[in-house]
Amino acid sequence: MFAGRSWLPESLPGWATAARYPPRSSRLTMRFWIILGTVTFLILLLIGGHQTGHIPSISTITGGKKHEDHPPPPPPPPPEPVSEDGKPGRHSGAPADYPLRDEGGHIIWDPPRMDALVHGTYASDGLDRKPNYDLKPFPNSPMDNPPPHDPEQKPWLGAVICAAWDVQRRMLIRYTWMKMFKGVPMHQRFVVSNPGPGWTAIVAAENRTFGDMIVLDKIQEDDFTANTVKTIEFYRWLRDHSPVKYAFVSKMDTDLFVNARAYYDRKLLPRLDGSAKDHSLRANVNHTVIGQFYYDAHHRTSFPHGAIYTVTWDVVELLPTLQDKHHIIAGEDVTMAWLLMLGHQPLNFVVLNTTEKFEYDRKDTRPGENTAWARKGTDVTSMWHAIYGKDPLAIHQLKKDDDWMRASSCFTSEGIIDMPTDPEKPPANGDDKPGYPRPYFMDIPEHFWEEEADGRLLCNGIWRLEPGVDRHMNRKEDRKEE
Repeated sequence: MFAGRSWLPESLPGWATAARYPPRSSRLTMRFWIILGTVTFLILLLIGGHQTGHIPSISTITGGKKHEDHPPPPPPPPPEPVSEDGKPGRHSGAPADYPLRDEGGHIIWDPPRMDALVHGTYASDGLDRKPNYDLKPFPNSPMDNPPPHDPEQKPWLGAVICAAWDVQRRMLIRYTWMKMFKGVPMHQRFVVSNPGPGWTAIVAAENRTFGDMIVLDKIQEDDFTANTVKTIEFYRWLRDHSPVKYAFVSKMDTDLFVNARAYYDRKLLPRLDGSAKDHSLRANVNHTVIGQFYYDAHHRTSFPHGAIYTVTWDVVELLPTLQDKHHIIAGEDVTMAWLLMLGHQPLNFVVLNTTEKFEYDRKDTRPGENTAWARKGTDVTSMWHAIYGKDPLAIHQLKKDDDWMRASSCFTSEGIIDMPTDPEKPPANGDDKPGYPRPYFMDIPEHFWEEEADGRLLCNGIWRLEPGVDRHMNRKEDRKEE
């Protein structure tokens, strides 16, 4: 309309000239009336639009107070979310006040739409990576001197996820808890990715000596792979290649010491039944995970902590299938939760509390002693403390060899030994004091929780806690009478 020109300012000097020289004012007067009419029209338009509610009020535009006698109309309610076929299904971005529910009335959860963080790295940054070396098939490397055949069935597979080049830590594990608990009906394995040309011969020689290596030769050995898809690929390998379908499969970290004797007796044996036909042991539960309940506020997700968790064989088969469909890239424990949400697959969750599985805190040990035992006054309700009592099943964060050996000295083949009863030395001035941080599951939002008809708690729509377990992971039999 104005052909890109701002002729209004230019007209003002002309208008002033017309006031002094009337004979030449006809053209300028026409401009004046055009300007005046335009301004008047805009003012009337704003006033009329404000009264009809079609445009914002002047006070709103200028930052003033809105007219209290004309409140804005409430927004219409959102439509009921449905799946693409018009039937109830996974909701996608529905507001919290309008969640979609299944036939049982439970909320159908959807993973948060976000770029997951994996130990400080965004998952998207690792999607386009290419292997640094050719992923050649790992050579067959049977044991040079295999042990005599053991006819006893082993219902439990304990697998330590580790880097191919972490030979020293594997040796430490082999000659501590793995050797200590050889009497437990458990196959013990280490899981590595494709070691590459520089380490293939070394890993093959190690396997010929010990016969306890599983090599996932289709994925690269690096931190990103280890922290994202390695566990799922391990499950895939088991599903496709394992000659044994184990009742229970445990995934563990290299800095975790497991009291395998007590873990088996307390957590697995009650969930095993013997078969008179073939004298085998089979799980009497399915769709079950055993672990420490954890919550990640950044990812808004609850899951079993990745230091150690145990699943039934049907979960081993399920997760690779869900991954093939949904292709989740996140931390390996978050990945499990998101896949189960997408697959609408709730699991029974057997809880390890903070007296059973915890992060080792050297500052909590007895003052002035070379020991892993906790000091007097420790707080075993914290997620970080030293070894205390008879409950410990899994001790995490033993990254230093000295800490590992101190923890190992608290156990024998029968399990944990008695705590020392000698009086403690007073702490030295300047000693670091333990902080006793609260478990992360204490931060789970209220709306994550639902109660089922039988009283069991359901979290994130996928984790069904054992009967009698409350939101603080306390079992009914362990809670004190009020």
